[in-house]
Amino acid sequence: MQTVITKAMTFLSSYIQTILLILGLMVIIIGLAGILGFYIALIFAGIFLVVLALLINYEKNKQK
Repeated sequence: MQTVITKAMTFLSSYIQTILLILGLMVIIIGLAGILGFYIALIFAGIFLVVLALLINYEKNKQK
């Protein structure tokens, strides 16, 4: 049982920024969908995900 908890804590500590980023994106998209409409929220989500992918690609290339 301890190994499962340890693995979960290691995973969460390794990916906490990614988890918080995705949760934040979900909250923003839900808010935009409520205020502006569903399709506009999807457009913002698409733009955000493309920018996020470019940032991740840039960071991976920078580390090499």
